[in-house]
Amino acid sequence: MLESYVIVLLLGCVYGFFIGLVPVAGATVGLIAIYGFVGYFEDPYMLVVFTTAIVVTSSIGDSFAAVVMNIPGAGSAAATMVDGFPMTRRGESARALSAAISTSWYNGIIWGLLVFLFLPYYTKIVLYFGSIEMFTFLIFAMTCVIFISSKYFIRGALALVAGICVGHIGLDPDSGVLRWTDVIPTMVDGSLTWVPWIYLADGVNMIPVMAGVLAFPELLTAFRTKVETVKLDATNIKEQLIQGIKDSWKYKIDGLRGGFIGAFVGLVPGIGGAIADWFAYSQTVAASSKDGGDEIPVGKGNVRGVIGCEGANNAQKATSYVPTILFGIPGASFEVIIMGLFMYVGLELGTIEVLQDERFFDVLLSSYLWSLLIILPVAYGFIRYAVYITNIPFSYYFWPILASLVWSSTQQNMYEEYIVLGACMIAGLAMKYFKFSRVSFLIGFILSARIESSWIQFNTFGYGWQDILFNPLPCFFVVAAIAALIWGLFFNKARIDFV
Repeated sequence: MLESYVIVLLLGCVYGFFIGLVPVAGATVGLIAIYGFVGYFEDPYMLVVFTTAIVVTSSIGDSFAAVVMNIPGAGSAAATMVDGFPMTRRGESARALSAAISTSWYNGIIWGLLVFLFLPYYTKIVLYFGSIEMFTFLIFAMTCVIFISSKYFIRGALALVAGICVGHIGLDPDSGVLRWTDVIPTMVDGSLTWVPWIYLADGVNMIPVMAGVLAFPELLTAFRTKVETVKLDATNIKEQLIQGIKDSWKYKIDGLRGGFIGAFVGLVPGIGGAIADWFAYSQTVAASSKDGGDEIPVGKGNVRGVIGCEGANNAQKATSYVPTILFGIPGASFEVIIMGLFMYVGLELGTIEVLQDERFFDVLLSSYLWSLLIILPVAYGFIRYAVYITNIPFSYYFWPILASLVWSSTQQNMYEEYIVLGACMIAGLAMKYFKFSRVSFLIGFILSARIESSWIQFNTFGYGWQDILFNPLPCFFVVAAIAALIWGLFFNKARIDFV
């Protein structure tokens, strides 16, 4: 059995690193593409090992495309391009990659230990969460999703509501009545009427929603993007690699500050991803302007810009597991996919069964740390060959990845699944074009059942707003939600508009 786990770990590291190299793919697309292979894992914990390895190694790999091609391996690596690609133009791509890898790696170790080593103890926090606490925590989470992660907060709110509505399609768990399934037009006695689509009785399948709304628009964008590439100077790679490691130590304050920012952002439900990197990068810019003395300004090819944002990379991914595992509320977009994958094998995050499963936490910790230890020498050794892989035209990646997404979304080979996937692809493209937050939509979709049950419990138990104001934890979440709203509206300079 141990040999099987080792093989799964190595396969996850190889696959995750490769998917990180592919422009705009990253952990989210890589995780969606493995839905069709879930049945091949011998037990649920092998899936935990595999997905954890993907998350860790893709976080390292996605820096390559950002530095060498000026296109991110994932949205969270977009800030790395600002200084990374100018360094490549100057012949210092190996230095930039080395600094990025080193900074991301040691922050992954620091925050990974703080999260996964003590995560079983954090589960005691859940003991303080009753119905009213969970209700107000969801209010805080949804406020963060709408007002912090995107600058189009009205469209973000509409996207969140739309996701909740789509999540409610199917059989009402309380009344047993079908809701929002009357979508087939039919002529009855000469008049047009709508009849239920029985396929939707069990709800909308999660996989085509994830693939169509989140992954497909990014793949299509990368397919249509013209990429500028610069050849790697192979004569001094070793010297640049060593210099990048030295830079990571020299500017460790920038890297540690980025790690702290990424860790904090990862703890806040529903944000994660690119906003952590951009926020960390903005603080690096501010710090460098105060320090002065840099020959090359941050933003024009300064290695400090790479180090600052890369500090947030693995730190954010580690801490985003906390709200996901403890409360079943995703800390980032890739955690939405993690939740869905684990549900398929009977590990429903946020439930007592998982929180009391000691083996689950042991496997999570060991697979995270082993993945980091494996990927560091691999990433350093791969710098020499980075150009040969990252410069392959994206059209060669596009069709295999798209085929994998379609296959994963249509496992039952029913024509209804192709219809749903096609509708989700169109919806995803429309949301991206009109700048409606797709992450908000997906979080609303995945949390729809929990939001509904919390609201029902809040009303059933006769809670009122006075109970929120005079209970410390619910009151804290409401105050935090108000603070998040004010910060998002008036002070947040790191908002993004492409998710």
